[in-house]
Amino acid sequence: MRRASLICALGALLLAAAPARAERLQPLDPHAGPPGPAALFFRDRVIDRPPRAPAARSGSVTRNYLTTDGVPIQVTMSRSVSGSAQSYVDFLDSRLHGDELGLLRVFIGTEAEVNAACGGELGVLACYVRSERRMYIPDREPSHGGPFTREYAITHEYGHHIASFRSDFPWMAIDWGAKYWASYAHICGRVSQGLLFPGDQGAHYLDDPGEGFADSYAHLHYPQVIWQFNPLMRPDAGAFAAIRRDVLNPWRVPSRRTLRGRLGSGRRTAALALVTTLDGQLAVRLRTSPGARFDLELRNRGRLLRRVGGGAASKQASAVFCRQPTAATANATVRVVRRSGAGPFTLTADYPG
Repeated sequence: MRRASLICALGALLLAAAPARAERLQPLDPHAGPPGPAALFFRDRVIDRPPRAPAARSGSVTRNYLTTDGVPIQVTMSRSVSGSAQSYVDFLDSRLHGDELGLLRVFIGTEAEVNAACGGELGVLACYVRSERRMYIPDREPSHGGPFTREYAITHEYGHHIASFRSDFPWMAIDWGAKYWASYAHICGRVSQGLLFPGDQGAHYLDDPGEGFADSYAHLHYPQVIWQFNPLMRPDAGAFAAIRRDVLNPWRVPSRRTLRGRLGSGRRTAALALVTTLDGQLAVRLRTSPGARFDLELRNRGRLLRRVGGGAASKQASAVFCRQPTAATANATVRVVRRSGAGPFTLTADYPG
């Protein structure tokens, strides 16, 4: 009896010491149909710093996989998962993308490992870590089922990756969305009204324009899935067209207009009218001759926003402008007002477009 008990105990110890068998990676199908409708909640995370559970990557394997165009994508696979990640790379290659695809890193782990790496909050399926340019995604479908599949979560995370390599100056696109989509969706105006909350991953997760952009990108591929975010950001054909432009032909630098002239006793003011069709910053610079005292004014539909006076020969001012529902008339006006003296001036205005 003692010998039998000793053998059983030794067997139990050996089983406990044996490594757990790795899950076989479930491949992705880029041509699979969209998930069906159901009312379940999707949640992810955008993280600036590396995740708090780096142990998920200890002992993991990292290698590069190539897209059909030969673009390498670095994939790290947890030791808890086995198999080839080529189907993940093929899937990502099938999403609407630009050159940012080659800058992406991917971590594939179990649902529990990904959830822990993404903060350990209940229901978080995936996350994107901006400082690493890495998405953390699960190796199989979520255990709870529903419309927000693994494919959907990966597509949503790639929307964050796109935003991290796009501009919405003077804001961060990963929080506000890329320039063309954010302007079309009136993000600037709705933030100023207290209706949307950029970068809020807490109580206002569903009101975060960064999430709205990523989910609109996901809906570009899966339009049948329910829209769970703030209805003010629900995408339509115009939003999808803006996203395609953000991905394939992104906004990079402001437009520029220059006005040159002369003010004296016969002419006291000069004005430059601008139609701002995109959200962003208007920055102006005025250069005058020494001794001329000219004021620089920024106006929005006649309302004075900024005035810079004094006798300095160089002046500058800036203000944020939100896109107007129509662009039929100018909404930004830059004025040069002569107070004393006379002479030539050069006015330069940089605006989003």
